[in-house]
Amino acid sequence: MTSTNAERRELPELRIRAINSASASTGSIHDDAKAREMGYRGGLVPGVTIMGYMSRIMNENFPSGWVAGSTFHGLLRRPVYEGDEVKVEGSVSAVDDGRVAVEIRVLDPKGDVCATAKATCRATQPGSGA
Repeated sequence: MTSTNAERRELPELRIRAINSASASTGSIHDDAKAREMGYRGGLVPGVTIMGYMSRIMNENFPSGWVAGSTFHGLLRRPVYEGDEVKVEGSVSAVDDGRVAVEIRVLDPKGDVCATAKATCRATQPGSGA
């Protein structure tokens, strides 16, 4: 995929209140008591949830392009906690042969990067249905 500065653009950011859907998993890193015992301030929001937040920016910006034939490679770097308002940022890094590449990151309330991803899909316009 070829990238030029003219193609690079920031996607509209998302702000999401993190939800720990696994807080009832007693004895796991998602359980507040167990996580505190392990030195965290509380139960961790599951990684799959964080990956879902990153997928959402792709779906909102490239609706039909994201549905089929897309790729996603994510990396979790820091914990996200229940109730944190996280910011999801995306930047188009390349456009080539009808495909777009996007670099994505999730930031915690302090601005620390909690997760990163690289995703590709067919290039479509938001809301176009194309």
